[in-house]
Amino acid sequence: MGRLKKLKLTILRHVFNQFYQLCYHLRGPQQKRVVFATMRNTELADNLKALHHQFEQAESDYDIRVLCFHYDRSRLSKLGFVWASLRSLYDLATAELFIIDDYFFPLYAVNKHADNQVIQLWHAIGSLKKFGLSLPGAQHSVIKPHTNYDWVLINAEADKPAYTDAFDIDASHVLALGSPMLDQLATQSLTVSHRPQRLLYAPTYRKGNAKVVTTYIRDFLKASQDLTEPWELYVSVHPYLKLPALQGSLAPNIHLFQDPEQVKQLLPTIDVFITDYSSLSLTFSYFERPILLFTPDYATYRLHCGFYVDYYHYLGAPHYAKATQVIAAINQQVPTLDLSYVKQLKQRTFPHQDGHNSQRVFDFLTNLI
Repeated sequence: MGRLKKLKLTILRHVFNQFYQLCYHLRGPQQKRVVFATMRNTELADNLKALHHQFEQAESDYDIRVLCFHYDRSRLSKLGFVWASLRSLYDLATAELFIIDDYFFPLYAVNKHADNQVIQLWHAIGSLKKFGLSLPGAQHSVIKPHTNYDWVLINAEADKPAYTDAFDIDASHVLALGSPMLDQLATQSLTVSHRPQRLLYAPTYRKGNAKVVTTYIRDFLKASQDLTEPWELYVSVHPYLKLPALQGSLAPNIHLFQDPEQVKQLLPTIDVFITDYSSLSLTFSYFERPILLFTPDYATYRLHCGFYVDYYHYLGAPHYAKATQVIAAINQQVPTLDLSYVKQLKQRTFPHQDGHNSQRVFDFLTNLI
């Protein structure tokens, strides 16, 4: 990290912390104020959305606040980020519960007070690829990420070691109460009645190498021209990426989009799910349908990012290095594929299948205030 960047971060940390302290001493935590905050989306999604709904349905006078901001790295977005950060620090200083679902930079710059309790409800389930402080070099930043969490609420007990390491938090403050966003799956049908068949491809974000994802998308779409059956193809582009300039040249059966909420709505209707390293494979296992892996950069990704598990062995899914191989598998193997690997993955992923994850999380959090 260069000297200028270190200086900027040092100044930013001082400004953010002083602003937070001022807000705290002027106002302080307001009774029953609960803040839902994300810098991942322009609206609440996934775990935050499900838990927010639970709070809204409660027969109590909670003071519920929402802050959503999506940082897309543009110049205008950088200005918006500063404003959103200051607003979030005011919300933090005046909240009894401050609930987030992803990396949240302003939080890490302050000396937080104990009565502003922060809850991390991470947007993904499981512990496949490394994240947070488990990544190389993450511990050495001027502003150490993933600090100031009071509680981390996760989906399964088996994932606790990974989250403890990723967030450098005591294991006693990592609780496997179930992910609120999975509750809706308990009401979903496992049958698919639509035709033609639907395929969803969801490549993972690669920090510092976004262009490679666009290349993989182009390769996949080109190879998909050799599908022998009619398919509706959906390609989900990660929120941190810019949409590839492909929309104008797409065939009518190809849908390129950038909306995590749309992904969740699509999943129950998808016949085949393709990804590289996304934890959506765990969520999709609930429907007991084929999961394929398109991982052309597996060796590089494992070296620079890494996994908490033996990735291929853990998923048990067929994996391919070339898009043409993926399409050939869909044409030739998928119709008769043995799905025992998907069913085993489902059993590991869903320890709570009662549809009451949101209620468990809500009960725990409301007992804190």
